[in-house]
Amino acid sequence: MKSIFAAALFLAVSGSTSLADPCVDRFTELYLPLDQGMPTKSVSTMAFKGAPPSTNEFLYLTKDHYMTVPTSPAGPWVLGHDNVLYQSSDEGQTWQKVREMDTGGNAGKAIADKKANAATVRNAVCGEEDLGGETVEVVAADITISQGMVTENRYTYWVRKSDDFIVKAIYDTKAPNFEMVTTQEIEKAPGLTLPAPE
Repeated sequence: MKSIFAAALFLAVSGSTSLADPCVDRFTELYLPLDQGMPTKSVSTMAFKGAPPSTNEFLYLTKDHYMTVPTSPAGPWVLGHDNVLYQSSDEGQTWQKVREMDTGGNAGKAIADKKANAATVRNAVCGEEDLGGETVEVVAADITISQGMVTENRYTYWVRKSDDFIVKAIYDTKAPNFEMVTTQEIEKAPGLTLPAPE
């Protein structure tokens, strides 16, 4: 009886091991964090199918201090700071309070949502690619996002090997009534400062 139980246990363990996918694990490792643990500056281009693309700069210090600057087309700047969302129509010279926020609560919910979405990761592919003369790791997978409306997505990350920093990301999203592709180019911003309205 013991030998039968041991054999069954061995098959179960070996079977679960064979199902493990290092590429899925790597994708999940990149997907789950809310930020890269340091100040960053990114340029994001969002293109809805059948519409002109729009571009903005996103300047990030912490989860409670960040700013979005629409550049094409130009638009009001948006600043999050100390649990308050602000807007500026004069390129940051003055700020108007839009609403209060629960940054900590929002972050907790975002982490929980990401963990739920991560259970849907599939069709992961890992490789390498030359980006700007440097060999980077490329990690891509399909993922279902279920918050708000359900969307099917293909996320791709380009990761610098020297410091494990995501330098580029593409999010290809399909929903029942729209399709869009968002491209981010990201860099470290160690000396970044942002407005801090009183």
